[in-house]
Amino acid sequence: MKTSKFFCLAFALLCFAQLAVAQVKVSPKVGLNVSGVDAKLTDFDAQARAGWNAGMDFRIGKGLLFLAPGVHYYNYTARLMENLDENSRIDFTEETTIQSIKAPLNIGLRVTGDNGLLGLHVRGGIVPTYVMGVKAVDNFDFTVDQLQRLTWGANVGVGLDLLFFTADVSYEKGLTDFFADAEGKNNVLTFSLGLKF
Repeated sequence: MKTSKFFCLAFALLCFAQLAVAQVKVSPKVGLNVSGVDAKLTDFDAQARAGWNAGMDFRIGKGLLFLAPGVHYYNYTARLMENLDENSRIDFTEETTIQSIKAPLNIGLRVTGDNGLLGLHVRGGIVPTYVMGVKAVDNFDFTVDQLQRLTWGANVGVGLDLLFFTADVSYEKGLTDFFADAEGKNNVLTFSLGLKF
């Protein structure tokens, strides 16, 4: 009796796994991002700038709606400006590189379906971001401890599929402060190109 239950359970799991795999599309992507954060810290001003990203999205489900989780590596620069003298107009400007992992969890809507030559979809959801590290420039003391390690954002995006190619534009609105000791949220605009399997 236990053996037959085991085989029935194993068969059901196998059928479910086959069904789930048939409904999952994988989309590796690379892209460029532009972010903007304005904050006044104790010792310097900071504005995030441009960078690049690479990662993978998944589209789970058939029909009109789909679940779209993903994982992406983001690398962008922050322009740090330290005032040498409050009365002078001379600023020390350097570019610091910030590396982070984003794991968006989106719900998508297929506007034109999924079986044609051309497909249009929109999506939106939440984005947790974990800052992995900071590569500071010489002679400028900036560390990862000055950033919030985990931040949250809300994003919306639109994507266009042409056969197995895909192009996406998304905008992430920061919901939590980017810096540990200062107000200022990071908003990110991302352009990505990739493949869809």
